[in-house]
Amino acid sequence: MRRLLPPSIALALTLVALNAAAAGVVFGSFVNRGMADAQRDRVAAGLEVAVRVVAVDVNGERHYRVVAGEEGTETQARSMLARARAAGFSDAWYWPGVAPPRATPPIDPEPAPTAVAQTEPATVERPGPVDPDAEAQVAAEDVAPLDVEPPAVAAASGAGQMRLDVGDPIVVPRYDSVDILIDGHLSEPVWNEVPGYDNMVIVEPDTLQPARFRSVARYIYTEQGLYVGVWNEQPPETLIARLSSRDDFINRDGWGITIDTSGQGLYGYWFSVNLGGSVMDGKVAPERDFSREWDGPWDSATQALDDGWSAELFLPWSMMTMPQVEGDRTMGIFTNRKVAYIDERWGWPGLPFTGARFMSALQPMLLPEVAPRQQMAVFPYLTASHDTVNGQSRYRAGADVFWRPSSNFQITAAAYPDFGAVESDDVIINLTARETFFPEKRLFFLEGNEIFVTSGRSSSSRRSSSNSTSGASGGGSRRNQNSFGGSPSTVLNTRRIGAAPVVDVPDNVNVGGGSAAQPTELLGAAKIVGQTGGLRYGVLTAFEDDPLLRGEWDDADDADAEMMLDGIGRDFGVARVLYETTGAGRQAVGYMGTLLDHPLQTAKVHSVDTHHLAFSGRLRADVQLLASDVDCDPDALRAGRQWWHCRDNDHGGLTSSTGYGGWADIYFTQRQGLMHNIALDYFDDELNINDLGFLRRNNMMGGRYSLSYIQPNILGLRRMASNVNVGYYENEDGQPIRSGLFAFNSLTFNNLSEVRTSFFHFPERWDDLETRGKGAYKVDARSWLDVSFGTDTSKTFSWSVMGGGMEEELGGITAMAAAGFTYKPLDRFSLDFDLNYFGHDGWLRYQEERDLTTFEANNWQPKLAMDLFLSAHQQLRLTMQWAGIDATEQEFWRIAEDGSLVPRPQGDDSDDFAVSQLTAQLRYRWQIAPLSDLFFVYTRGGNRYFSGSDAELADGQLDHLLDALEQPIADIFVVKLRYRLGG
Repeated sequence: MRRLLPPSIALALTLVALNAAAAGVVFGSFVNRGMADAQRDRVAAGLEVAVRVVAVDVNGERHYRVVAGEEGTETQARSMLARARAAGFSDAWYWPGVAPPRATPPIDPEPAPTAVAQTEPATVERPGPVDPDAEAQVAAEDVAPLDVEPPAVAAASGAGQMRLDVGDPIVVPRYDSVDILIDGHLSEPVWNEVPGYDNMVIVEPDTLQPARFRSVARYIYTEQGLYVGVWNEQPPETLIARLSSRDDFINRDGWGITIDTSGQGLYGYWFSVNLGGSVMDGKVAPERDFSREWDGPWDSATQALDDGWSAELFLPWSMMTMPQVEGDRTMGIFTNRKVAYIDERWGWPGLPFTGARFMSALQPMLLPEVAPRQQMAVFPYLTASHDTVNGQSRYRAGADVFWRPSSNFQITAAAYPDFGAVESDDVIINLTARETFFPEKRLFFLEGNEIFVTSGRSSSSRRSSSNSTSGASGGGSRRNQNSFGGSPSTVLNTRRIGAAPVVDVPDNVNVGGGSAAQPTELLGAAKIVGQTGGLRYGVLTAFEDDPLLRGEWDDADDADAEMMLDGIGRDFGVARVLYETTGAGRQAVGYMGTLLDHPLQTAKVHSVDTHHLAFSGRLRADVQLLASDVDCDPDALRAGRQWWHCRDNDHGGLTSSTGYGGWADIYFTQRQGLMHNIALDYFDDELNINDLGFLRRNNMMGGRYSLSYIQPNILGLRRMASNVNVGYYENEDGQPIRSGLFAFNSLTFNNLSEVRTSFFHFPERWDDLETRGKGAYKVDARSWLDVSFGTDTSKTFSWSVMGGGMEEELGGITAMAAAGFTYKPLDRFSLDFDLNYFGHDGWLRYQEERDLTTFEANNWQPKLAMDLFLSAHQQLRLTMQWAGIDATEQEFWRIAEDGSLVPRPQGDDSDDFAVSQLTAQLRYRWQIAPLSDLFFVYTRGGNRYFSGSDAELADGQLDHLLDALEQPIADIFVVKLRYRLGG
């Protein structure tokens, strides 16, 4: 028989239940009371709820929290949290009220630890190990706001500390030394002495719901660097471990950390280790611009377990740039985990890529007494190569030296820098007047390069969510290879340094295309980067060796007589300064100047860049102003194949030119998943930054508006993403040169397959580039439509297809098709194949003077990549890429005086042509130690062009492929050893 509890017991249980249920929402935690009050007013106005500022003691330090709804139940608090995030307060977090936060218990060597979610770490004693039970917390209800300004967490001298809606700092324990073997096993006793942190939520798709499995991360640091131990709970049958080359984004289980070493949201690094041992790393700039060009000398390992997997990382301080500080150092961190079989990415703090902020909202991490010592690292290398095409063998030795006398200053020098001979660029057939951009691969130019980045447009490999609908790479469905990649706009393109040589070639001498396109050797280079207070700076200089080209006389008297052509190397200089302030957002202004000096040409560029990030993080603006001054010697005309930047400005010879331009980018995040972008550009027809920078074209003014919408769990779908662009650009003659409507959409199903559509419409426009200065011409309006489908990349076999069509500039339809597959039967083996096809009808190509021709053409682009890993540090890779075009003339056109295209008679010679370009590479790589490698590389490349008078033109495209393979312009075997000493 049920009996009523005594009233006193019932009352006690009721009070306990009410106390346990108390919960609220935190909109920020600040060391500055004024900033907390400002945030309180914003929240109150935005949500129309009661908000107050309360004080808490966290690890002995006073903080001010902006809290709402803390008197309600957990259900009410989480409802308010959802409403707050929908209103744009994406960094708000759930707070269980007066309940004290709990640290995860110590771990046992075996099995992996049991963890509970926590919002704040246990108090630590410095410099010894942490005591997980020593929790000195003061409940918010028991602390009255202070009337005096509390001491701030240590900031970079001369610059303010920015703290925007982030959690209270976690304090990482310091040890004089630790005996940790980086093997992936969390078996060392020291891991039992420090707390773990398990706070992840789902950030992709951006539901921000709690993660379904635990992810416990523990941190220790010494004078040498930061140690991280991670245990990831997961059913073992769902683990996906796949080995890959460094920095390859593929779908697999992984864990990563982003570290803001500036402590102010100014610059940082990201590191990821994937189950099996493959790694990724790079740099990050405000607000969410990721680059993977940089590689660091850090160590990591992983282990599969019965209840998930574990990882250990060691991140040396010596590889990181950081400001000088007085007292304890604060950094920001973001941890993330990829769970491949459900294609989810989890993160802490909950900062989805569809949100407004990232760098300015990282979780603070307090590191007492971090003061890295002077560090020096030397990277000597030896290279031996043999080229069977010219019968030459070469031996080369050089070294890169990195000296960091303090944490905020680094000097880098290089003698005979390595040009990255073990990497090959993609095969791209470029028949246009526009230049193709290739990314940097050389270690010297990648190290410390973040100071030379003046804009978010500066790199094609950077990843920003500002106008992206794809989310993070490395997951989702398979996608076909895209033949139409974007290119950056950058004041500094270091691939210009050591590019194709500048040689004055007489008219009656023929230099083979392969020889003329070979890179120029560098004698040396030096770079200085540093920071003092809010001022960062960098200086770069490089010197080329004098080139020597092999040529042949092509006149009747000296037929086939070989000769050597001497050239003169170029000298380069770059100077950069950037001043930044933080506090109520971020403001920055910078200058960069570049110089190219050569007897045939001197080119100077001056640039000013400004940056603004609002306190809320929702509004960001970047402005870049440019000025160029180019002086050309008349003799540069004969070297015009290299010095195409020099022009005859109707003065009877090459002269100097001065140009101006700039751009502005404005980003606004209306709410999570809804983003706007406005881009404005102006470049006059004299602007030329391409001697040491990269700009797709000048003589252009206009703008573009972009709207991105990303929504998970909609219409029965896992995710829907859409992007719409509208733009208009014209030249200085008022002729529209690039305008249109562009729409992209993707629908991700619950089985992780995806349908994508693209639609473009281009109104009538003028083309003022393709004739290389012979006159602009008008082309018709045209449209483009394609539909693609891809399957789940977490499976052993995934595939993708695409079909579509585009209208040509004078009529006719080009059919487009693509198909590909990825086969990964083992963690250590993968096979990728992609095939793109374009069936052109009415393809308009420039011929000579004012003549153009349309073609019917078949354009095939297959690409194969096969990887076999003997271990995580030994890789055998085979790649082969071919691009073949077979074009037959159709109609013949000439540019009239008014710019219209009128029919012309067919010439005596046929305009038919064929192109066959091939690159194949077989490479073995053994990573002896971090950034220490042994390579054996065989590369074979062919580039064949057949015109209407060549008998080979009648052969089929298979024969053209064999011609490129059997008659190479490069057939090189390279052995290279690079080893890192010191550091």
